[in-house]
Amino acid sequence: MSPAPTDASELRDQLRTAGQRREELRRAWDAARNPELMQLAVHTIPQLLRAERCGLFVCSVDRTRAWLVAGSRLEERQIDVSLVDTMVGKAVSTGTMVFRHPEPGSVRPPSGTEQQTKFAVQSAMTLPLRRVDGTAVIGAVQVLNQIDGCGFGPHDEEALRDIVFFLQPALERIFDEQRMLAEADALDERIAGLDVLESSLRSDNQMRIFSPSLTDSDGQWLHHRWQGKRYPPFILPEATAALCEAWDTTADDVFIATHQKVGTHLTKKFVLEVLRAIHEFPVGHPYRSGDIGHRTVPWPEVLLSQHGRTAWKTFLSRTAGHPRLWYLHNAVEDMPTRHIHPRSRFIVTVRDPRGAAVSQYHFWRRHPLLRVDPQITMAAFVERFVEGDLYFGDYHQHVLGWVRRLPPTIRPEQVLVLRYEDLVEEKLASVQRIARFLAPTMQLSEDRVAQIAASTDFQTMKQEMTVRPGSFHFNPKVFFRSGRSRGWQQELSPQLAARIADKSRRLWGGSELSCPPEAFPE
Repeated sequence: MSPAPTDASELRDQLRTAGQRREELRRAWDAARNPELMQLAVHTIPQLLRAERCGLFVCSVDRTRAWLVAGSRLEERQIDVSLVDTMVGKAVSTGTMVFRHPEPGSVRPPSGTEQQTKFAVQSAMTLPLRRVDGTAVIGAVQVLNQIDGCGFGPHDEEALRDIVFFLQPALERIFDEQRMLAEADALDERIAGLDVLESSLRSDNQMRIFSPSLTDSDGQWLHHRWQGKRYPPFILPEATAALCEAWDTTADDVFIATHQKVGTHLTKKFVLEVLRAIHEFPVGHPYRSGDIGHRTVPWPEVLLSQHGRTAWKTFLSRTAGHPRLWYLHNAVEDMPTRHIHPRSRFIVTVRDPRGAAVSQYHFWRRHPLLRVDPQITMAAFVERFVEGDLYFGDYHQHVLGWVRRLPPTIRPEQVLVLRYEDLVEEKLASVQRIARFLAPTMQLSEDRVAQIAASTDFQTMKQEMTVRPGSFHFNPKVFFRSGRSRGWQQELSPQLAARIADKSRRLWGGSELSCPPEAFPE
């Protein structure tokens, strides 16, 4: 066995190589498992049989367990059950349909799976899944909780058998090809170990950067290029490509979409607190803590780049079945997804470009990973801001994309546009707008609205993240600078402010320079 590497750059190379091989396996597995068909099945079967949920299970190679291929509001492999003393196990071992009928008034202790998924089973129908030739049983299809409350009957059994007939070939292929999962799991374990080891060799506790990286002609502004736009070097281009190839959003996904330094963390606090007010998250769910750091509200490309598939799958599993919050900095045309669900939601925060420019100026020259000259002048930065070659692209075009140029895959009713200035100055109204967008039929009490608004106060947030940082990885004393909505007026000369305003007027039109007028129709 070769000695463990002790050089951080060597570890980063090994991480990249292992990650590339892991993505090769992911592509092969996606080709074998036909994820679109599996999701179609778990979406339509409950509707056809008037049930609450269903799950598709395949036996392990050694036939001692069965794991979830796809399930209602669950992630692949989130459930892994023994073939002993379970309904799936009984269906597999006997080769016959297994029913559970409602028992009014009876009290049954919850099974381990019910405890894990926080879902109580009242009635069930579990059909063994055979090979196409009718021989060996290789899995099961399970339907849970008949909505009428009377349980499943012969007609339901017949309908399920008809549906499963068409799923057999695809599920048989998954059973036969699942050996590649062992290699994928081994790679996930290796990547996780390399991640910990490489991180331990960096005393700064910052994100790793990936080579090769580009710089400007003066050797500054470290970056990669993605779709022609400048991206920070701590995002691995292969990770973004992998998401574009395979990530399908869900009806539970809520995205905070911002350019940088326009109120991202403030928006996260508003949205997370509103979600905590309108949803009952179970014990152990990450949102119960109120943490707005990167492990609770992740940046997708960074999560996959920095920590690999294990961290990605863990986050999906921990948040499955409930609203799931992400934040993005990409332009709308650069969504790191394959398919966008028609009920995914996007909360877009925009800021007066003059305020965005000042905030970006202070942030980027203090950022420890970007190699920006800390002595850069405000005038030089404003020139760069107006020219538009920023991280994630031109700010004005970025806002135009999310406000005026949505792709056909995102409908206007999926998007809520907020002003940063309103999040600072009109907190109660901002809470109510977010709540109406996320839960149109629910009314928050005045006291709860006031509590949420108070929690977003700048000094309150700064103090909270200083004392209890959670997974927030920036020093709030350094990177939470002022919290003022119009502080740019003290930092920009009239000439520099006019330079930015001229661009706003030219691209956005109208007299309101802080946002394109149609973002807030009368």
